Amino acid sequence: MKKIYEIQLSGIKIGTTAFEFADTPMGVVYGKINFENVDSPYNLFKNHCQQHKVTINQDDKEYKFIDTQVIPKLKVYLENGTELVGWGGAISGMEKGNDFEIQFGGINSKIMKTEFAQHYYDYYGNESDLIKIQVDEQFKKICESILAKNLNINQWGEIESSDEFQTERYHGGFDTTEMEFCFSYYIEKQEYWFQLNLNDIERIINAKVEFLYPRKAE
Repeated sequence: MKKIYEIQLSGIKIGTTAFEFADTPMGVVYGKINFENVDSPYNLFKNHCQQHKVTINQDDKEYKFIDTQVIPKLKVYLENGTELVGWGGAISGMEKGNDFEIQFGGINSKIMKTEFAQHYYDYYGNESDLIKIQVDEQFKKICESILAKNLNINQWGEIESSDEFQTERYHGGFDTTEMEFCFSYYIEKQEYWFQLNLNDIERIINAKVEFLYPRKAE
């Protein structure tokens, strides 16, 4: 499921990434940086690294190419505002063509299974405790019902109902502990879990999400 992650440097948002790729067993995700209000990414990262004594692996002034080790003040945030936990992020790229990439390492298996479920499933397949299901009309109707209420995340928290939606295959609702919509999905007698935020619900309605990756209930 494609999600958008906010990138901050020294507490200032510099862009986003979708983390399109992963080295799943190594706990690494990486993707293109889409900069916002940054005139020169090369100068931004070079100046920051020099100022904060971050090791630069490679620096080509002519082509404005730079490759760094982990930058402690480079932070990534999930769509719910939570900071992504791991060893941290490093960058590499060339300013020509605005071709910069962020690599974020040290992600544990639990986060890979939940936040980066698609990458986890693509690597481990049937050996994992995840399954891949296509978004069906039954679940689309649930998503339509959620958006029809036109509530923000805090308003959903005020009317929490963990079993508000119940169909043949899906049981669930809004959970204030997770601050997301949590669902059980049933195949015969086996229960699987998955959770979505409001942005995920909108993507499903807009046909930008085709598959879900529920995990086997514990």
